[in-house]
Amino acid sequence: MVKKVMLITPMLHQGGFERACVMTARLLKEKGYEVVIAVFSMEDIAFDVSGLTVLDLRLKAKSGKIGKIINIFRRCIRLSSLQKKMGIQISYSFGMTANISNALSFGAEKKITACHSFEEIKNKLYMNLISHRSDKVLCCSKKMADLVCQNYSFNNVLPLWNPCDIENVLKQSKAQPDKDIDFFRTGDKVLVSMGREDDVKGFWHLIRIFKKVNEEIEGTRLAIIGDGSYAEYKRMVKEAGLTDKVLFSGLKTNPFPYLRESDIYILTSLSEGLPNALVESLTLSLPVVSANCLSGPAEILHGNFREAESKTEVFCGDYGILAPRLSPRKNLSVQTGEDGKIKLEKEEKDFAGAIIDLLLDKELYERYREGALPRAKDFSSGQYMEELLNCMEQL
Repeated sequence: MVKKVMLITPMLHQGGFERACVMTARLLKEKGYEVVIAVFSMEDIAFDVSGLTVLDLRLKAKSGKIGKIINIFRRCIRLSSLQKKMGIQISYSFGMTANISNALSFGAEKKITACHSFEEIKNKLYMNLISHRSDKVLCCSKKMADLVCQNYSFNNVLPLWNPCDIENVLKQSKAQPDKDIDFFRTGDKVLVSMGREDDVKGFWHLIRIFKKVNEEIEGTRLAIIGDGSYAEYKRMVKEAGLTDKVLFSGLKTNPFPYLRESDIYILTSLSEGLPNALVESLTLSLPVVSANCLSGPAEILHGNFREAESKTEVFCGDYGILAPRLSPRKNLSVQTGEDGKIKLEKEEKDFAGAIIDLLLDKELYERYREGALPRAKDFSSGQYMEELLNCMEQL
């Protein structure tokens, strides 16, 4: 009997778990499952959903505590009704609001909820809700699963790395890019980072760090790919005299041609689950320097993540460089000292030093470049599908 699966996500705008949702739908469909994606709003879809069944619940986010509570119940009722009507056997949700609605719904035979951020697992009320009302709770990194098991008494938690469609990333990277590609083809070394405009991405650190890198290596540029106005960061860039050296490209539905043209991928996040962008960068043989934030980067960039995660200094991992965790204190200053160079926090200075060393050390750069794609294959969609199907069969 063909199993009927409903995948639930708030939107399909941009982001790691949204991409994982769409990919999961395609992979399950290839395996003969009947799949439908339920979203709370169809606004600003950034992913290709051609050939997939997507249902718009038309219940986008509301402001105010009362509005949010009412919205939760409306979503639960709507989801439950659809699940019963369609004979859904397994509902599988991505993201905090989708997990809450899935956990409280009652139309599917079995429920899977998936945690994709450290912020989720810190919320005790939320974690208790989804664990007690889900058959399985999937964590997108082993570190997150470790923390859940340490802090809660749940016995239905499993780690499951997000999938990366290696072949598709490589194929899309060869597509014809738009005019922004000229920024990447000047002969300068291009540092690139991806993410929506959100404080958790630590972009103020990125700009301050890049200022230092550019002071030491003039022929460098920075590209930030993602949705948002970035108004305060653009002001930082202007004040730093880097307007011609920094590109805010906006959201790219296909960012991979730009990654392919870049030289180093930089991640300055304060926290992550398992950052897909790191794996996608490795797929395109792009060396990585990443903040060693609590979950994700150490697991991707070093074979023994428990060894790597404890490092407080710059650490050359098996597959990339881990820099110290960055401060959550937002600092938009690009003030310089008497020597005319930017004043950095110690962690930022160490981070900048790691980038500079990587740019200047050709042997180290080539080692990371050559080892990148083989490492990315450990996060392949095939590996993800095998583990997900095992989980579903156990239900």
